[in-house]
Amino acid sequence: MESLFEHDIFSQVRGPIQFFATGEKSRNKKILLVSKPDLEGSLSLAPIEAALLDANIPYKRRFTNSEPDFSPFIHISHEMTTKNIELPGLSLSTIIVDGLRGSLGDMRKGPLSVVAQAHALAFALNDKSHRLRRMRPWLLSGNWINEALDTTYDPVYSCLRDYLSAEGSIRVVPVPEVENIHFNNYSWIERFEIEEASRLWGDSDLEKREEIMGSLVSPVLRSSSPSTARSEELLWHCVLGSGWESDLASQISAAKSLWENNSPLKAASSVADSLVSKGEISLFDTENAATARALDS
Repeated sequence: MESLFEHDIFSQVRGPIQFFATGEKSRNKKILLVSKPDLEGSLSLAPIEAALLDANIPYKRRFTNSEPDFSPFIHISHEMTTKNIELPGLSLSTIIVDGLRGSLGDMRKGPLSVVAQAHALAFALNDKSHRLRRMRPWLLSGNWINEALDTTYDPVYSCLRDYLSAEGSIRVVPVPEVENIHFNNYSWIERFEIEEASRLWGDSDLEKREEIMGSLVSPVLRSSSPSTARSEELLWHCVLGSGWESDLASQISAAKSLWENNSPLKAASSVADSLVSKGEISLFDTENAATARALDS
């Protein structure tokens, strides 16, 4: 099976990423990791940090609104371009690339998120990293938080999801098969309806399961939000990593809530630390953090 990072969607960034990674592996100097203290930044720096830890390459992580002030550095940018700064530094940002080919042979464009590029860079830095392997499903997270899924079909997200499913890194299941979901993602459904669907699912035949899914989707058909594309992912294509009780979308929703109850720096650090140490974000942990914050105030 072709390596994911040899796929055409990475062709625009493959050269700069591999050039930087090869140079830094040979130098083994401390690398500065820099990003704004937001969700995209924490999701991007975490895989790089994981790869560097397992490779014993020294680094310093910094969540800040300031530019890098020493090199070599890896900078997560928010501009819709990829900047190739003179070594020893590399700046990554979301770009638009060709995704899957349509039924008429036309190429469908979509965002190659900075998170996906960060995973590619992490893989180039240390393709044997066990921490990075555990974080593999999070390669999708940048496209999930991107606005593309709120307006139309995202061919890059679908391409990445299908690849990870084929290689066995993720399971794609309907929502009743997810043990622990974040109900904020399902504002159009009453909580008891999802719980009842999950209770009935295991003993239902195909016809009954179609009826269950129909009851979950029908309310959203009369609403403008969430989009059709996102609704399909939330209901039919929930992404589960190995051993996960919560799907990717639920964990991302839980991670977002940390910014509501903590400073941006603390929230970004918590998300990155959890991903590096455990490869996932526990809904229970984020709920406890919110409760503790409320009690403190």
